[in-house]
Amino acid sequence: MFYFVALYRLHTNEKISAVVCWLQLSGPAVVLYGYSIFSQPGSDEEELSLLNPENKAQFFQVHRKYYMPLNHLLFAFCMISMASALYCLKTRWASFKSKEFSPAHVGFCAPLASHANAIQAYRASLNKYSLSPPNTFFKEFLYRYWCLSLICGTVLSVILTFKFLRHLPLWCQIDVEDDEIPPPPDETILTRLLQKGEAADAMNQHFVSAAVLQANESGALVRVLRDGKMKYVRSRRMPSMGFDPIMNTSELMSERDRLIQHISYAAKPSLDRGGMTSFDDAIRDFQEPERLRASSRRNNLNFMSFDAATLMRGDF
Repeated sequence: MFYFVALYRLHTNEKISAVVCWLQLSGPAVVLYGYSIFSQPGSDEEELSLLNPENKAQFFQVHRKYYMPLNHLLFAFCMISMASALYCLKTRWASFKSKEFSPAHVGFCAPLASHANAIQAYRASLNKYSLSPPNTFFKEFLYRYWCLSLICGTVLSVILTFKFLRHLPLWCQIDVEDDEIPPPPDETILTRLLQKGEAADAMNQHFVSAAVLQANESGALVRVLRDGKMKYVRSRRMPSMGFDPIMNTSELMSERDRLIQHISYAAKPSLDRGGMTSFDDAIRDFQEPERLRASSRRNNLNFMSFDAATLMRGDF
């Protein structure tokens, strides 16, 4: 049930990142690989009992009747996930390739390796319990497909791991000296929307999740050396937030604009907003966080806390 819900959401929400779409490979693959344990004897006594021809015949008959049908179904889910992942990657490639390399990119490694392991487990069960000859077209195709998955997964893991280790020192030593401090999560506009339940995710939506936007706006806590002591400061210079590469400023403000405008339309569907290009009406209900009225030790204007309409009007 949840598997089909996940597939539906991935194909109806183009704002879900390519890495998250690729992770769908792990779902049926891990289940299929774990399910293969049921095809093995549970103890040494059971394995010895298979030396008896009658016990062995019954063992294989039970597995052909009950074990293999579900095994075929899980294999079909694995292939559906591979086709779905490739399609989602293709539709998101134009925007994803422009992102700089980040820890999120390493999320491509494990799902493909899990998929290859699942295919090998299915091959082993098929060769053991199937009554068909070993050189059938399907078994030959399955062997070639497993080899291709294994080789691609290995090469991809080696390349991404090398790039990850090469970039790791830069990610661990973030320069925040000239960085504008982003607002804490509880002081963002999206926090209020999440608390009120107005920005809840829908099954079919065409905007970035409010939780993802909130994480991008507030950044992450990084540990830096200041005044001879290690201190935590908030920064948006992390290359990714979980499995999502971090958005640049223009992307963040544009996507936040679309989300709040969508909420405004949902709240007042009869209101005519012809020609409106910003979420001016939606923002008026919000108070600027106390953080903005307080003096900053750097006296830098953090425009991430303002809405796009305010910036365009210059009311700051």
